[in-house]
Amino acid sequence: MQSENKTLNVKELVLMGLMIALVYLAGSIIKIPSLGGFIHIGDCMVFLSVILLGKKKGAVSSALGMFLVDALGGYYLWAPFTLIIKGAMAYIAGYILEKTKGNKLFVNNTVAFSISGVFMIIGYFIAGTIMAGFLTEKAGIIQGLIYASKDIVGNIIQVTTGVVMALPLSGILLKAKKAVLN
Repeated sequence: MQSENKTLNVKELVLMGLMIALVYLAGSIIKIPSLGGFIHIGDCMVFLSVILLGKKKGAVSSALGMFLVDALGGYYLWAPFTLIIKGAMAYIAGYILEKTKGNKLFVNNTVAFSISGVFMIIGYFIAGTIMAGFLTEKAGIIQGLIYASKDIVGNIIQVTTGVVMALPLSGILLKAKKAVLN
């Protein structure tokens, strides 16, 4: 029995490692420059990691994958914020999906992905306000809010793209997951 648990843990770690890599690739390969950074399709993989791994493992995989996107992509100052924001984003989506199990898969996924996406937008707005204080010597709260507001539209586009891509893929992924497990 004990060796079986170790095998399951190894499988879970391998799946998490693969998902970290996929999240990283999705966030790194296609980048569209925006005012304060870039727009990417990594959010789609954040949502899919939750579908495949659940809220906790999906959150860890998403947080680490997106952290690597920023850390290795030259956005070092944003990496700690991304670690927290993307991890929480995935956890929120997973929590909502866990609580809304049922026949309405498309609706549940749409609600979970959208609410967690709104969290991401707010999270990066707060992070941008904080960053304004670090990047400028005498930025007040108003200047920080103005600085942070420049990324709102880009974040909305990024989350919307992630949701639109993840919705059909999540259904396919769930069917494949069930086929493998049965």
